[in-house]
Amino acid sequence: MKSAFTLIELLVVIAIIAILAAILFPVFAQAKAQAKQTACLSNGKQIGTALTMYLNDWDDKYPQEHPSTDNPVVEDSSGQLETEDYGSPFDKILPYVSSKDSSKTNLYICPTDLDPHGLKNLNPDGTCIVGGELPPGHLSSYILNAYYLFGATSSDLSEPARSIYISERRDNFCDVHYHPWFGETERAMGIGDGANPIAIDARRHNGGSNHVYADGHVHFSPFDRVRMPFDGHQLFGEFQAF
Repeated sequence: MKSAFTLIELLVVIAIIAILAAILFPVFAQAKAQAKQTACLSNGKQIGTALTMYLNDWDDKYPQEHPSTDNPVVEDSSGQLETEDYGSPFDKILPYVSSKDSSKTNLYICPTDLDPHGLKNLNPDGTCIVGGELPPGHLSSYILNAYYLFGATSSDLSEPARSIYISERRDNFCDVHYHPWFGETERAMGIGDGANPIAIDARRHNGGSNHVYADGHVHFSPFDRVRMPFDGHQLFGEFQAF
């Protein structure tokens, strides 16, 4: 007589396989997400290293985009200094990462970002769908703190290791830099959006995101921690440069 599996035995095997799949698939997904987070963190580290090299060559002055001021919160309270543009800082540090085109370098692309160039935010002519203005540079997965765009130097910062230079761009924000004093790092008040600011993707990686600091190091943090005020940075927490 030929032996064969009974229907009950087959159902038991299928049930065991289904249970194993339910256990393992989330583990695999989490491992994949962790690998992407690590790759994004590595990008941030390279950006920070390039920034440090730039500072060494330019007398500790951060890449400047707009006219100088030591108080951008007041002097640029409505963006009045930004009509004069010296070019995106993202482009200025490219020579230090052996690249010439910020729209093509993978350094500015986070693997978790489904739209790293912000194409869904742009009209066919390259202007922002909301506002109709041309972004001051190529949109990428990363976004720069506008505190540093007005001639800031390392000596202006009391705590560069706690001052964020670059964050991860929220996918619906159509700009290459954000302004803490415009409320773009404030906590959103909508239901279900309790920890997401306007400009920054606060939860891109497992409840947090990567930040490049003014001293060149990179760190993963939840938004609540970096937004928390501390002595000398009472306005915007780690988003406040000085």
